[in-house]
Amino acid sequence: MGEEAKRPNPIEQAARADLLGRAKAQLEKLFEHWVRNSAVDHPPPIVPRDESLPGRDWLPEPNWISGWLAFELLRLQCEPYEWAPPLARICQIIADQWDRDETGLNYAMASLPPSHELLARLTPGSTHWFRAAYDLLTLKGADGIEGWETFVSDLYDWVGPYDCLRLRAADLVDHALAHHWSVREISLPEAKQEPIWSFPKAMTWIATRDYMALARLPHFCRPDDEDSAAAAEGVWHYATRFLGWLHAEISYLHCKCGAIDEFGFESYKHCTCTSLAWEELVLHRGGLAPDIPELVFNLQEGWLSMTWPDGADEIRFMRREILDKWPAPIASQAKQATVEVSTAAGEQACREWLIKEFAADPDKRRTKRSFREAAIKAFPGRVSERGFNLRVWPELARQHARDSAGAKRKS
Repeated sequence: MGEEAKRPNPIEQAARADLLGRAKAQLEKLFEHWVRNSAVDHPPPIVPRDESLPGRDWLPEPNWISGWLAFELLRLQCEPYEWAPPLARICQIIADQWDRDETGLNYAMASLPPSHELLARLTPGSTHWFRAAYDLLTLKGADGIEGWETFVSDLYDWVGPYDCLRLRAADLVDHALAHHWSVREISLPEAKQEPIWSFPKAMTWIATRDYMALARLPHFCRPDDEDSAAAAEGVWHYATRFLGWLHAEISYLHCKCGAIDEFGFESYKHCTCTSLAWEELVLHRGGLAPDIPELVFNLQEGWLSMTWPDGADEIRFMRREILDKWPAPIASQAKQATVEVSTAAGEQACREWLIKEFAADPDKRRTKRSFREAAIKAFPGRVSERGFNLRVWPELARQHARDSAGAKRKS
């Protein structure tokens, strides 16, 4: 029996081999893309620490932010108790930088990061390495690849306890708070039309007064499998991830308790505005009751969730009831609505224009700056620099091999 237990399981071996093959094939496609487009790999930006100074003085805030703080912030928006997803998002921030040629790299390192044998063809810490590491970290079932869990653990230590990474703070915040295009184009119109609001939706409105936040709101309920909830009798993990994003959004953009002024980028650890919005809604409903969902903060473990007791599904508010007591800022809302409609239409027209401009430049001579400046002139008042950089350029640039990773070498 003991000898049989030691024999390799042929099914497990076949599954592992197939997984390794998929990983190699995915990375090979990435390598071929770089070769086909003469992509430039930027070398690792090593910036040695001054050992005579405290660690916080190595590339300090507000321009830079530590990799550890970035990990903690992004972990709030990922699957609870998983390290790979927030590490992958850090890799994505580095790999997807759009203004590399104009402002320099958006990261710096005190030492080279740990690597994996599947990434052996790349220089650890280069821009291409981070792009390939993102693919490896997000590959479904990757924990079955030999050495993958060690790679994740070592990368976590390098980012966290060893404090070897700095990111450009603006890029991290943009990434952490950005909305996917579908939120604006698909979810936002529906969110504005719903006349009956759930408890989480009313709480989100009280804290943000922002329909975009409502548009990101998922369905809240309690799963049958308790392992699918972070808190006891809590909501699904996807609702937990939303609450993590919401708390970051409130802490950075809607903070009224003073935490953002006192603690800066660490305000999400101290901001009480999320829980105050919950309190206001509970008091509006008449006080504590057994059916009221409760917030569960476990920021040290990297999550913020909510219980979902029996009867929570039945708690409903009329939209007008909430808006009468917590009205939107009328002046700014009217102005924002005009800008949003104009920007959405302008950016869509700009996408169509940009495809034609790419076709007219088959040798890829023009730079991103050239396209952006021409776009802003072609769509005055309808396309902003930020809108072009965040919503127009990235997807089309990847599709047409015009992204930073696909940039031609300069002669």
